[in-house]
Amino acid sequence: MKNNSANLATTFSGRPIFILSCVRSGSTMLRYILDTNPNICSPGHLNLGLLCSGLYKASYYSIGSLPDIKTEEQRDVFAIHESRAIIHQLMDKYVQGKGGKRWCEKSTDNVDYAGLLEKLFPEAQYICLYRSCLDVVYSCIKTSPLGFMDELSPYVQRQPTNFVAAVIENWLEKTEKLIRFEENYPDKSIRVNYEFLVNNPRDELYRLFAFLGEDWNSELSNSIFKVSHDQGPGDSKVKFSSEIRRDSVGNGVQIPFTAIPEALVNRVDALHQKLGYPVLEDLYRYSSDCVGYDSVDYGGLFENLIVSIQKVENKITIHGVCKLIVSGLKGRVWRIEANTGELRFLNGDGPSDCVVSTSYVVFCKLLSKETSVLKSYENGEIAGDGNISLAFEFGRLIFGG
Repeated sequence: MKNNSANLATTFSGRPIFILSCVRSGSTMLRYILDTNPNICSPGHLNLGLLCSGLYKASYYSIGSLPDIKTEEQRDVFAIHESRAIIHQLMDKYVQGKGGKRWCEKSTDNVDYAGLLEKLFPEAQYICLYRSCLDVVYSCIKTSPLGFMDELSPYVQRQPTNFVAAVIENWLEKTEKLIRFEENYPDKSIRVNYEFLVNNPRDELYRLFAFLGEDWNSELSNSIFKVSHDQGPGDSKVKFSSEIRRDSVGNGVQIPFTAIPEALVNRVDALHQKLGYPVLEDLYRYSSDCVGYDSVDYGGLFENLIVSIQKVENKITIHGVCKLIVSGLKGRVWRIEANTGELRFLNGDGPSDCVVSTSYVVFCKLLSKETSVLKSYENGEIAGDGNISLAFEFGRLIFGG
């Protein structure tokens, strides 16, 4: 079987390249970079993995069942050959028309078909692109504040009340598959971390193109966002870029730590350590010591809040208990009780009707009126649980507007 697959490698010219990644990991930016090399042609999402799966099944169960094909191994080899021929006929015409020598496909669902792709294209090279879990979550929230990407649908169905948990589950599943593929095919794959790439593009790109056996130089680096690239599905924001930017690295810590289910924390930490990222607790601990945000005097804060709120709100009309959680090294957990027109701050232990959670930095911005509850909620920087309507009323009462 291996010999039959290996013989296919010389049938067509040009070694294919596949970018394997989770959603919102920088695959569109990376395909722009690869497409800048004159030998490589990289279009938008083609979903070749899904197409290959359909072609393989169609070949296997149709002409693969003809009488002259006697064994299951023959059917498999035949289905591989037919599927591969159709894809290469399509992609080789594309490459020839573009004046290149090889093609690169970057659809994010290809990671689900990586094993089949390796069977069909044993000579291919694979770029395993990773990004820190929380930054992927934050990017998904910022990109689709009024909905979610199709790729996330099954995860949202499993976690309908916690979009953060849904994206984390997607990241975990895809990342685990990526790491397994990388371990199974170390000679055919290379690991690229989005954060390392944007922070040190020169060295990372020289390393990447050396693996691909292609040239890369400063002139090509300067041309990434100047030359024309074929459009298609993918991150449309990259079309408006003029350089490789690093300002999206680390934004994930704006997601409240308490929005992450405890059951997922250890799994994320294990993969983060494999990929060279800090564990979640360290990410939040380091981010909380932000310049310009001194430690809050919570005792004085509570007293001032009660005075100012009851001065403005002649009669507090909401009733219930809200647990307010501020994550990070400087954070704290407490409960706020509103009843019979009065407001009391209690310790964090005990039951509550709703939960409002955010990061220390966003908490400080809310207190200083740099942002609002509504804006923070829409940006995914503040989370509610339990009675969401009551949680929002408490947020408005404490922070105003």
